[in-house]
Amino acid sequence: MRWAVPTLLVASFGLTGWWLSNHNRLPASLQDSFKVSPEPMRWKLEFEPSATAAVINAKDPETLVRQIYQHLGEGERAQALDTARALTTRFPTFQLGQLLYADLLNISSLQPVEGFDLDADTKPSAMRRLEELVMEAKRRMTRTAPQALEGQVPAAVAFLAAQQPYLAAVDASRSRLYWFANRTGADGQLKLELLKETYISVGINGVGKVKEGDGKTPIGVYFIQKNLPGATLPDLFGSGALTLNFPNAVDAMRNKTGSGIWLHGTPSAQYSRAPEATDGCVVLANAEIEELLRLPGWRMTPVVIAEKLDWIPSGQAPTTYTQFQPTLDQWLADRQNGDAEKLKRYYSQRFERDALDLDHWWPKLVQGVQGARKAKPLEVVSVLHWNDGEETVVVTMTDPNMRDKRQAIYLRTYWQKEADQWKLVFEGPT
Repeated sequence: MRWAVPTLLVASFGLTGWWLSNHNRLPASLQDSFKVSPEPMRWKLEFEPSATAAVINAKDPETLVRQIYQHLGEGERAQALDTARALTTRFPTFQLGQLLYADLLNISSLQPVEGFDLDADTKPSAMRRLEELVMEAKRRMTRTAPQALEGQVPAAVAFLAAQQPYLAAVDASRSRLYWFANRTGADGQLKLELLKETYISVGINGVGKVKEGDGKTPIGVYFIQKNLPGATLPDLFGSGALTLNFPNAVDAMRNKTGSGIWLHGTPSAQYSRAPEATDGCVVLANAEIEELLRLPGWRMTPVVIAEKLDWIPSGQAPTTYTQFQPTLDQWLADRQNGDAEKLKRYYSQRFERDALDLDHWWPKLVQGVQGARKAKPLEVVSVLHWNDGEETVVVTMTDPNMRDKRQAIYLRTYWQKEADQWKLVFEGPT
């Protein structure tokens, strides 16, 4: 039954929906979205024609995919086929949609079309692509509904000043990017509004980048630097790109190599890519990256990239920040007082900047501090942290004593724990 192979995508998710429903594995927050029937799917090889054309309203293909599976889960086979037809018409380069439509057409036929034989070289590639599409469908179907994230913030975010307009977070395990607007008020209590959550692709070998060419996306906190319009880039990068500061100071200290880690779009022939398919970049659909590129003030936006994001209630301070904040406050005070002896205790012997150690940089660091007496204190813009086997906190500040005509002057520090004490491993301009 060679013709039955393409039905893997529909059948696997019909059975997955049934299994999740019967085993109560579907999160409660998603029950209303999926509405999966507790009964096994009632398959047959012919769909009843719909009496009237279905009215299908959706701005993105993922919503239509979810509608298709919802119809299938409720035994509404004709509606599923109508929705799949609309999906391929509206988004012809969305390969998952094309396969779903072909699959539904095939199992609805009285005489399903037999597939052609693939040669030995082509078959493994075709099967890999099918597996990628099944994984993409699974990631899209099991994503957490935005409503379930209300009142939640990524645990990696400790503080964002009101002047920092956005925050982005990537959950590689769910193939999702979350873009927040910062609504923090004068009281300093963190408040984020989810503007966008969307499907993304990461490195073909997952996350945890170590060296150039390893096909992995880095884990950590990075910051957006530049906007590169699509017209200036090869078609591979789609409608444009937002560049990230990989390798950051800690990456450089660990001798991690590579460059060109961006958020960017997809080639014109593809609406989306497989969940793990890039050379290390984070890839969005062109419509999604275009929307982000149009936002004002995206420069310096922190981007948290995690294998799996942890979430905490808004207003609750992360445990790491609770432990770290006294050290940061005291460092700022000692820096303001210009006490070189006290100040040096905060710096690790592993301190590194531009491949030079603390002995090289200390005279310049202390000169800048002692020269700043009676000056305005540094203003903290953001505090974020991550743990990739070693707990790291990155603090970005502005120096109100130093400004040029175009923009504020930023100072960035990276802190790590040594013998239960937080130590500076990097300090320098952004």
